[in-house]
Amino acid sequence: MPAEEQTIVELAYPGEYLSRLGQAETKTCKIRLSRKGQGLLARMYASRGYNMQATLSHDCDMSSLVVQIDGQAQGTISVRMDDGYLAAEEHYPEYIAALRQRGARICEMGKLAMDPGVRSKHVLGAIFHIAWITAFRARRATDLVIEVNPRHAPFYRRMLRFDLLGPERMCERVGAPAVLLHISAEKGRNLINQFGGQPQLSSDERSFYPYFFHPDDEEGLLRRLSVG
Repeated sequence: MPAEEQTIVELAYPGEYLSRLGQAETKTCKIRLSRKGQGLLARMYASRGYNMQATLSHDCDMSSLVVQIDGQAQGTISVRMDDGYLAAEEHYPEYIAALRQRGARICEMGKLAMDPGVRSKHVLGAIFHIAWITAFRARRATDLVIEVNPRHAPFYRRMLRFDLLGPERMCERVGAPAVLLHISAEKGRNLINQFGGQPQLSSDERSFYPYFFHPDDEEGLLRRLSVG
């Protein structure tokens, strides 16, 4: 059986993590695939003020990525495949139904929980790229959706090029408004091919895509994910 946790990639990013004293430190970052269930993800979300059950309330096919800095979990993100239930369809049933009706294979991304001290675009680009590989390549999804608070939507639209799919509605699970965002595999592929692995383009392309890995690196990352 596969290990419960495995390192997908290890990054060094000197000077991009601020210590409690406000001094730049050199840290080692690992992005790991967690198969321990939802325990670690739930603890990370709780520490950031999220309700895990409200965010991903159905026990299904989910891959959890964990950002570790010097051995300490500092962030999480999750991707889960549509098994006939998506949390988003509680408030956006017609939009999810429309995707299914055209034959889409849908993945749902959980909200990002990241320590605010982690300010590295390289790290954020890396974890989002691995999430993209998990969804679009390992799971062979054609479409990725996420529910976010309207205040956070500009971040996802600017930095990851999500498109608005569903209008603002009240999310009863958390008692706060939400919007439904979407990105297709085709759009993600085109952005990675155009900008991936080229941080020198970040002055013009102000998203995380220049901080994604180079497209040629994806095969090795896909093998490490070992998501069957």
